[in-house]
Amino acid sequence: GLVSMKITYLGTAASEGLPAPFCTCEVCRRAREAGGKSVRTRSQALVDESLLIDFPPDTYLHWLRTPFDFLKVTDLLVTHSHMDHWYPDDVQSVVPPYGHHDPSYTLTLHGNERVIQMLEEGMAREEPQILETVPRKVAKAFETFAAGDYQVTPLPADHCYTEKALFYLIEKGDKALLYAHDTGYFLEPVWEYLASRKDLRLGLVSLDCTHGFDENRQNHMGFSVNVQVRDRLVDMGRADGDTLFVCNHFSHNGGGTYEEQAARAKELGLLVSYDGLTLEF
Repeated sequence: GLVSMKITYLGTAASEGLPAPFCTCEVCRRAREAGGKSVRTRSQALVDESLLIDFPPDTYLHWLRTPFDFLKVTDLLVTHSHMDHWYPDDVQSVVPPYGHHDPSYTLTLHGNERVIQMLEEGMAREEPQILETVPRKVAKAFETFAAGDYQVTPLPADHCYTEKALFYLIEKGDKALLYAHDTGYFLEPVWEYLASRKDLRLGLVSLDCTHGFDENRQNHMGFSVNVQVRDRLVDMGRADGDTLFVCNHFSHNGGGTYEEQAARAKELGLLVSYDGLTLEF
């Protein structure tokens, strides 16, 4: 179709960032030396201009560094309540006197009960008008909702067992993006759902690669398990040779500079994210 979708990776690291501030490990030392794409802030992505995925403490830095118009962002999809994905204190800038804008502007927050509770019981207690500007909608696994021009289906993540962590399938026309962070190898109900979606062809799949060069199947993934997810999606007919597969959400514990990660990914037929990467499909 004529429709296209775009993802901008604003931040691409796990919770401690890369390099990590209190760390003397080899990976952090080399990331500091290499600079550039080896330096990663906490994970966040922007879909086209209107869907923001996650809201880490680095959100303000992301906006300064990779400018976008916050007032075009209509919906915020939060995966789970871990600090590197959800830092609700910074949402105060959506209301005066911190932010002056057209009073009709709203930013709809989608997330699990814990994510919504953190906003309502945290910053919104001090600044109740936030609740007028930020409508809240509880996102539930497999319950598709509309967000502007998009159809969004939350899927249950294998992550963070104290709450219902989610990742998101985002569709617009015949375009589809699967943003799968933070999760281990997909849970069986996710595979069953994807198998049932005979109409679905994924243009881009973003996969958690926190463990990088290490084998890991639960809570997070690394390169080897990303390949297993890719192969199963292709076998199932949900992805093909044109689908972009991007490894994202890196930690010093997974090893490697950007160049080393990119070389490994290339061997496997995958791409590696870096802060500021934009891909259109």
